[in-house]
Amino acid sequence: MRGLLSVILVVAAAVGLSACGGDKAAEQRNAYADQVNRAQNDFAQSFKSLSKRITRTTTPGRGRKTLQGFEDAVDNVVVDLRRIDAPSDLQPLHRRLIGEIAGYGRAIHRAKVAFATGSPQRILRAQSALVSSTTEISTRINRTIAAINRRLQAKT
Repeated sequence: MRGLLSVILVVAAAVGLSACGGDKAAEQRNAYADQVNRAQNDFAQSFKSLSKRITRTTTPGRGRKTLQGFEDAVDNVVVDLRRIDAPSDLQPLHRRLIGEIAGYGRAIHRAKVAFATGSPQRILRAQSALVSSTTEISTRINRTIAAINRRLQAKT
């Protein structure tokens, strides 16, 4: 699961914005980008740490605990992102980003349920489905982040 969310929002260049006379909207956009970056970085660190717990010899019980950790990390970043006050023109994209990241939680929950069965076949299918789901979700998140970045850059 390493690198599931390896995106960084572009922060508008402070030098360019200060030349515009300390624009309040620019300050809000910079604050927004900083807050989203911070939430994403915390999320990425959690995923990186949890990913180290998954090996070929991971037991179903250990796998469930690790998946719970992933699910908790997703829940935490969703809460963090919901607390961010996005500029009005970015609110639809911000809501979309939150929904897409929440999709990780749903995919992880499905895998956790399969791990709970203890069935090797179900666990293998769940692992494969989780990889596919997270790849698709990551692609959507990357597109949303790119759209947010384009909108942020257009205002600089």
